[in-house]
Amino acid sequence: MEPRARNAGRSSITLLYLGVFCATWPLTVTAQSFSDNVETLSGSASVFTGIKHTRTDRGTSTDTNTEPTLGISGQVGGSLESGANSLALLYGGTLETDQEGSGGGLRDNSSIRGASRYAYLDPGSRVDFNLGHTISSVRNDTGFVINPSSYDTRNTLSAGAGLRFYPGELSTLRFFAQAGRSFGEDNLNDQESYTVGSEFSRRLSERSTGSLNVSRSWSGERDTDITIDSAQLAYSLQLENGNFSIGAGGSKAETEYAGGTTSEYDAVTGFLERSWVTTDWRTAVKYDRSMSDSATDLSLNVPPNFSFLPETIRLRDLTVSDSLSITHYNQQVCDACDLGVYAAGSILESQLSGATTHEYRAGINLGFQLAALHRLNFGYSWEGDADEDADVIVDEIHRITIGWTRQLAENTSFGVQLYQSYLRSSVRNNQDQYELRFVLSRGFAMSGQR
Repeated sequence: MEPRARNAGRSSITLLYLGVFCATWPLTVTAQSFSDNVETLSGSASVFTGIKHTRTDRGTSTDTNTEPTLGISGQVGGSLESGANSLALLYGGTLETDQEGSGGGLRDNSSIRGASRYAYLDPGSRVDFNLGHTISSVRNDTGFVINPSSYDTRNTLSAGAGLRFYPGELSTLRFFAQAGRSFGEDNLNDQESYTVGSEFSRRLSERSTGSLNVSRSWSGERDTDITIDSAQLAYSLQLENGNFSIGAGGSKAETEYAGGTTSEYDAVTGFLERSWVTTDWRTAVKYDRSMSDSATDLSLNVPPNFSFLPETIRLRDLTVSDSLSITHYNQQVCDACDLGVYAAGSILESQLSGATTHEYRAGINLGFQLAALHRLNFGYSWEGDADEDADVIVDEIHRITIGWTRQLAENTSFGVQLYQSYLRSSVRNNQDQYELRFVLSRGFAMSGQR
């Protein structure tokens, strides 16, 4: 995937950040009027200037480029609840202008990612429905790029509804339908999928529940139609310090090509998850084995843990994946610091080509409150891809962020940030990039009384 310069006329992204920037002031004034419906809500908008240095190793020579940068960035996130209605969201992005090469003209680079999910669930009603949206950076091939704006951007919309019945005091039967569609840019094709199914659950004790889930999904991509039938038996247990859940089942897929030929595949599926929760920290470990493709996932578009949204998502065909992940967040690892850690690994086996790919992801975020008005943040993330040999990394990228922030007023701050990225690849040029930014931010934060 070749790096590309963004068009300055992408008005949608510009308007988004201008909207976030302008919204921070009135929201702080009107917060009291709806604080009773807000669990948490925060956001910020920033303007920055700085300098960026890029070094490319071409084997026999090394190219360097140093350029000034100017841009805006913003983010908003939180959760809101009013009666049977709930909304969770997290969005953020950057629009940056720099110089294209030595003596070149100006170019705009933009990157944006985030997710939101709205749900209506009233215990007194048989009907529920949901809406979801994600915007993410995606890649068609194995490999990374040094500049996040060089990935393709994909918007995904999903919607669904359910109808519940109660065959007994302890049992619930829900029928549901979900639909999803993606809108890609440049090299991406639009995709869509539909899923229907049923979920039968029965309370086994005050803290445990058993369930049987059956579904069928249809998806279309280019000249291939895929149908996946899945069934899974699950058990969950609410513990004093968290919860435990386990499930096992199977999936069967049928692919139909434009020429009329068909192929069938099947796989054993399941999951195992354990989480520990206290007032100050949360840890979760999860193993998951599933059969799906990128198009099928659209209808079941449930955003991941918002705190650990992936930098990029790799598009894939019909694949059986085995994944293991661990996340930990501690809001008071010491008297004045908080810590977030995640690590994940996946083995992806394509059912169409038989190719095996390994994907790895890890990161850490550490914040220190140095004084009442000073804060220091450190972040590190690593992503790596390997082919059939799990220990031979083909492409990997390291990203390091160090930032110092000084509070100027209640909602205004000034900061200095250093971004470092290191791309190492066996099939393309290695790259290093360093960027120093001076940032002026305006934000808001609120929490409601439940």
